[in-house]
Amino acid sequence: MVQWRMIDAYDLVPYTEHAYAESHPDHLQVIAALSGFTGPSSLTPRVLELGCGRGGNLLALAASWPEASFVGVDRSPAQVRDATRIATAALLSNVSFVVADFTREPSTETFDFVLCHGVYSWIPVGDRPALLDRIRAALAPQGIAYVSFNTLPGWYRRLAARDFLRFAARASFAGGPRDALLWLGKAVSPELAPYRGDLLAVHERLLATDAAYLTHEYLAEEHHPVHVATFLEECALADLAYLGDAIPSETALELLPDAVRARADPLDTSAALTLADFTRDTAFRRALLVRSDTARASSFGAPRALDPRAVVAMRASSRLCPLGDAGGSGGSGAETFEGAGTRVVLEGAPRAALHALAKVAPRSISCVELAHAIGASPARVASELFELWIAGAGVDLHLREPELVSTVSRRPRASPVARWHAIEGGPVTNAWHQEVLLPDTVVRFVLGRLDGETTTEMLARAVRERAREGERVSEVEALSLVEASLAILAKAGLLVG
Repeated sequence: MVQWRMIDAYDLVPYTEHAYAESHPDHLQVIAALSGFTGPSSLTPRVLELGCGRGGNLLALAASWPEASFVGVDRSPAQVRDATRIATAALLSNVSFVVADFTREPSTETFDFVLCHGVYSWIPVGDRPALLDRIRAALAPQGIAYVSFNTLPGWYRRLAARDFLRFAARASFAGGPRDALLWLGKAVSPELAPYRGDLLAVHERLLATDAAYLTHEYLAEEHHPVHVATFLEECALADLAYLGDAIPSETALELLPDAVRARADPLDTSAALTLADFTRDTAFRRALLVRSDTARASSFGAPRALDPRAVVAMRASSRLCPLGDAGGSGGSGAETFEGAGTRVVLEGAPRAALHALAKVAPRSISCVELAHAIGASPARVASELFELWIAGAGVDLHLREPELVSTVSRRPRASPVARWHAIEGGPVTNAWHQEVLLPDTVVRFVLGRLDGETTTEMLARAVRERAREGERVSEVEALSLVEASLAILAKAGLLVG
């Protein structure tokens, strides 16, 4: 008998390949430590990703943490084939990919970390309990799960655009759904300015993304944003307890305005988070979960505020550069630092700390070592780092530093996954699991050849050979281009040797 299989939408239009820095197991351990939860102790953790797609998240993790092991599961055979192909090309032996419907097939293994990005809100409502059960079954006793989902009320403002895009696709509007949405936004009466603004905001978002985002975020049959209280109720039924959110700068209760926090204080965690979402118009969450039995055994409950004292045992790195507008690093006045899409003005100990971090960037330094370098107490430095980190100001906290160098050797080496993407296309991810926008094609060309065997002189020859017909690039110019490219890659955290 012939076996028929319905073609998966992700086979036809694979989802965008991205790494999510906030899903990195080391980052999840940071949140756990700040929350007072004892996470996995293994230095060689096992990581499962449900809904791994083409491996955009998992492959970069596997390359940067060779001692750990990774398993990716996806229901799309085409995406799993692509992920496996990239893993083979990058010679990664610590990652494997499996085709499976993870809402139905039970897990027989346990993992220290379970990642599930972009699944919960995009499956039938009736499948959500099975997904959460699968996550619970896969978690080791001290394991941590990362589950993202679209939330209300933030998505209320986008649902009209989604419904119209689906209507326009079915009605075959000329120009396609994007153009149809722009037409609608302009056709709406100026008297309905808020509605018009919401439609045009979605249109602008779609212009900045590719067809896969439009297909799976706005045109998909299944898409169910929920209130955070609904999500937590379903988690409780699956014996999963809330630990916190992966990006506290967007969700932390302690960052609420005083009047809102006063209202939230007497409420239970679920109600307080719901109130916070209504005041912030939250549209997306990245929840961290643990086993309820583990939480009960240790009397753990998600804290209302994170504990900055835990930072003393951590490392810090910074993506902020001093602009030198306050008389140099030796002064004590205010100075501006910029990077990672933010700008801060600091003085005193925080300013000195960022200068010290800038000197070692993109590498990290321990809080204790940093305190010694600037002549401050570890407790004070921990407090200052925490304030910058939770504000989302370009300072990152870590418990582990990956293989990473800040200087350029004669035979530089980059991650095999970063090299693959540099040559074949797609987002490039650094050793910190952060996506990096490369400034030009020469830098990408050089990155693709950093195998640890190719010297800078060989790279310069390759650049000359690559020059377009009719262009003249001298040896000196080519070497200068290579050296400039390597300096950019080193600063971006893309050199590992």
